[in-house]
Amino acid sequence: MFQEAYVGENGEKIDYSKKYKKNYLIVLIIIVVIALILIIYSIVSRSTKNSFCQDLRDKIKEASLTYAKEKNLLPTVPGDFITVSLDTLTKEKFLKEEDLMVQEESPTAEIVITKYNEDYIVTVDLDNAAYCSTSDSSWSSENEKYNEKKDIVKVTAYYNYRSKEDNYTVWSEELEEDEIKEKESEKYQVRLPKEEKILPSIPEEGEIINIEQKVNIYYRHRDKRWKYYDIVGDYSSGFFSEKPEGYNNYDANTLVYTDWTDYSLNYPEKKSYREIQSQTAYKWYYEDGKKKVYYKNGEYVIKPEDEEKYPKKEDGTKVYRYRDKQYRWYNGTKRRYSGYSSEPVRNYSYRDDALYSYTNWSSLTSSPTINDENRSYREEEPVSKYQYRILYRIYYLDVLEKDLPKEEFEKKVGIPLSELMKDEHYDVEITYKFQYK
Repeated sequence: MFQEAYVGENGEKIDYSKKYKKNYLIVLIIIVVIALILIIYSIVSRSTKNSFCQDLRDKIKEASLTYAKEKNLLPTVPGDFITVSLDTLTKEKFLKEEDLMVQEESPTAEIVITKYNEDYIVTVDLDNAAYCSTSDSSWSSENEKYNEKKDIVKVTAYYNYRSKEDNYTVWSEELEEDEIKEKESEKYQVRLPKEEKILPSIPEEGEIINIEQKVNIYYRHRDKRWKYYDIVGDYSSGFFSEKPEGYNNYDANTLVYTDWTDYSLNYPEKKSYREIQSQTAYKWYYEDGKKKVYYKNGEYVIKPEDEEKYPKKEDGTKVYRYRDKQYRWYNGTKRRYSGYSSEPVRNYSYRDDALYSYTNWSSLTSSPTINDENRSYREEEPVSKYQYRILYRIYYLDVLEKDLPKEEFEKKVGIPLSELMKDEHYDVEITYKFQYK
C-alpha cells in the first residue's frame, strides 16, 4: 500500500487530506449552528403560538361564564350542561370580534359549560382559527381522572341511584358539664362529649349525617342559715383571735375561721388558735431537647395548672398554709345562741348576720322552687345536663346495572333527574369521565 502525495512548485510535499478535514469541520459546525437556530426558533414560535391560543381560549371561557351567569343560564344539576355560541358572545358585546382574529381568520367554536360538582368546566373547541384550531384533533379516550392542567377538557356525567334511609338513634344518657368539651365541633356545631364512646352506636354500614345535642335544664338550691341570740349585751362588733382591748371573754358559740392563706415555704408561727396544714410542692417542668422549661420559672407548687404540659417534677419540699379561729368577745352577761336556722327562732330575738352557714345543695328538680316565702334565704341555680343522638344514613345497592348518561338515565327511570335528586328516599350517584385534546 502507499499514500498519495502531491508536490509543490519547489518540490515540497503537500498533504491535502488535512486541508480537506479542516474545511469539512467548518462546514459541519455551520450546519449544526443553523440546525440549533432553527430548532430554537421552532420552539419559541410554538411556545408563543401555544400561549396565544391558550389566552384566546381563556378569554372565551371567561366571557362564556359571565354571559351564562348574567342571563341566568348556568346549569344547576351536577353533570348538566349548556352550549354557548361564539356569535352570541360577540353580538351581545361580551367579546370583541377583532380580539378573536387569528392570522386574519375569524374563528368559530363549540363552547360547552358543564356543572362539575360545585364548579363549572368550560370546553372550548376552536375551528377556522389557523394554528389555534383544535376541532380536527381527536379526543382522548374517557377516564375518571380530572387533570386540571389540561386546557381543553370535555366532561361527561354518568348517573345511577340507590335508595337510602335516614334514622335516629336513642338519646344518650345525661352528661354533666365537666364531661363536655369546651369548644364546639366545627362539623356538627355542638359541644361533644370528651369521651365520644358515650355517643349512641350506629350500624356498621351507617353514615353519620349529624349529631344532635339536647340540653336539659334542672334546678338545685341551698338555704342560708343564721344563728339567733337572746340579748344584745356588751359584745364586740368584730371577730378576734386574741383578746381585743376592752373585752375579757370570748364566746365559743361565735366561732368563725379566717380564709386559708396561700401555701408558702415559710413555716407559720404556732398559735393556740391556729390550724396549720402542709403539702409537698415541686418544681415542675418539661424538656425541650436537652433544656428544662420550668412552670412559673421554677417556683415550688403542689400541682401546675397544665399537668399535661409540665409532666415532670423535681426537688420536692414542704409548703404550709394556715387559718385562725376567731370569736366575738364580751363583758358581763353572756348571750344564748341558737343553732343555725333559716327562719327566726322562738325566744331568740336577734339574728347575728355574721354567723351563717349553708345547707348542702339539694337534689335536682325539673322546675324552680323559689317563692315569696323562701326568697329571703334560698339560693337557686340552674344545672345543665346534655344528651346526644345521631342522625345516620344507610345506603342500599345501586338500582341500575350500570351508570348511564343523563338522557338514557331519565328514560330508564321515567322521571327527570332534577326531581329524583330532590327525593329524600334516593341518592343519585354521579360519575364524571373526562376527555382531553
